[in-house]
Amino acid sequence: MTQPKTKQILDIKDDPSLKEAQTFVGGYVEMVRLDDGILLVDEEGKLKRLQTNHLASAMYERTYGEDADIINGNAIYIPNTLTKSQWFS
Repeated sequence: MTQPKTKQILDIKDDPSLKEAQTFVGGYVEMVRLDDGILLVDEEGKLKRLQTNHLASAMYERTYGEDADIINGNAIYIPNTLTKSQWFS
């Protein structure tokens, strides 16, 4: 199995549409709020038994503490600095 990827959006021109986000994460998109941005993840990642995404899980843990849940599968990170992202409206 390939390791899950975390795509970081650094420019507003790369802001993913819903369809693009669904394609990247491989399913229905769930938005997870972080202190410094958001993660777009596959809402059924655990049900599908996808591998743990260690980078996305560490980002989640920084916001919610060491007993926080884990993120499974690919994720897209959009920082709070991209306030014009459709995902922040």
